[in-house]
Amino acid sequence: MKPSVCCIMLLLALLFAQPVAAIAVPDIVRQWAPVVCQADHSDGLAAKQNVFTSVNYDLDWRLNNNWYNLYFYPLAHAMYYSVVESDTHYYLGYYQYYPRHGRGYEHAMTGVLLAVRKLPDNTGALDLLMTYSNGRWRTRDGERVFLADGHPVLQLRAGTHVIAAAGKNSRLLRKKKMQVLSATGSRLGNDHQSGAGYMDYVLLPLTALWERRQDIGQGRVFSRWGYFDSYNAVRVSAPWAWEYRRLNWLMNPGELTLYFTGQPIKACNYLNHPYQAGTGNK
Repeated sequence: MKPSVCCIMLLLALLFAQPVAAIAVPDIVRQWAPVVCQADHSDGLAAKQNVFTSVNYDLDWRLNNNWYNLYFYPLAHAMYYSVVESDTHYYLGYYQYYPRHGRGYEHAMTGVLLAVRKLPDNTGALDLLMTYSNGRWRTRDGERVFLADGHPVLQLRAGTHVIAAAGKNSRLLRKKKMQVLSATGSRLGNDHQSGAGYMDYVLLPLTALWERRQDIGQGRVFSRWGYFDSYNAVRVSAPWAWEYRRLNWLMNPGELTLYFTGQPIKACNYLNHPYQAGTGNK
């Protein structure tokens, strides 16, 4: 492509690009929204590939052009969330989508799932934190998770986007040249701030993507059930395709919590579960 054409496309993208729209977020979601720490010393396109954003950041719902469009569209930090409620817990999911993985393929999606136990005083206690990145599952007991003003602290690795929960005595927030991101409206107190750069991210409901789960085909959102469309051989999946021993991340968050905490697995009594309908279309 000629340089002049690239410049024109870039100018048009900057002119017509819109900021991520603000959407009302449930209090429980904002209360537990994670603080993200990332040490990123890259620049240019390499830096852009480390920005978690919305899947339609380029203003269309064609996903097999997301890598290519990194050249032409500005990126705004955005994190998806999901809420499933049972009679004993809130299961809160937070998801990071990237248009490109550092290993040279299109799309990456990571996630963290919090099992927050309900307490009589209407507060909550973190029982378990699960992470998913690059097909790998990790868990950390809630009492061993570092909370900054009540928000779990996560570390994201540049390039591969590996996600990990910070330990109880972590000093991530104190490290120099560490980029720290928190949900809009939940800025950390002064006792957690250092000389690092602080930024905000917008919270977006995962239901906005879930509603397009049947948008399948070449040049659309998904190439098949739960997998983002791409020209690459590596296929990257959305959270409703994440399973561990036949327990689904979105469908069975309570049962997953029981499994990872060593308790007998039994059906949970869900009070609010927007992802139960339509998950069988594989």
